[in-house]
Amino acid sequence: MTIQFTSELQPLFPTPVMITNVGRDFTEEELNFFLNLEQRPNTFNQSSCEQRVLEDEKLTDLKKLLHLHLENFFYNVVKPKEKITPYITQSWVNYTTKGQSHHTHSHPNSFISGVLYIQASPETDKIFFHKNVHKTLNVVTEEYNLFNSDSWSFTVETKQLVLFPSSLYHSVKPVEGEQTRISLSFNSFLKGSLGSPENFTHLQLD
Repeated sequence: MTIQFTSELQPLFPTPVMITNVGRDFTEEELNFFLNLEQRPNTFNQSSCEQRVLEDEKLTDLKKLLHLHLENFFYNVVKPKEKITPYITQSWVNYTTKGQSHHTHSHPNSFISGVLYIQASPETDKIFFHKNVHKTLNVVTEEYNLFNSDSWSFTVETKQLVLFPSSLYHSVKPVEGEQTRISLSFNSFLKGSLGSPENFTHLQLD
């Protein structure tokens, strides 16, 4: 007797990562700003000494554009019922030269994080995301997919914006190309009202 059946594999509780083009070229003033920021050593690369770069008036238009993308991610993924909105908090620039990398990390005290690529090459540059889940058994994988992988990478290029939950671990492997990889990272938080006083869950975020 032949038994026939159908099955369906469901991606339950997937982690959202939004990849988009920022929508315009960088101005000469913006590029000069990024290239001339004072730098300090980071773990395995360099970052800007200034940690709120998007507050500079030279980046006013760029900040507005990034905020629109942030809202798009928030309202289309989270779909909040309450009157609450995201806003950008810290923002800084990363400089990664040949052989340098960016350690595996997440972004505490932030809800959604973003990375905008000021200078990147799709031939050599990628961002890696890592699954932070305990594995009961370590089964050797023959063919990787989104279900069985502990990490996943995306090729990145200039003007590309990546948005993701701040709790998601990510990293950059040693850069292979000769060109310095320059990226602008930012964090965000929420303002508005969450929960309800009646259920003892109210939280006012201003």
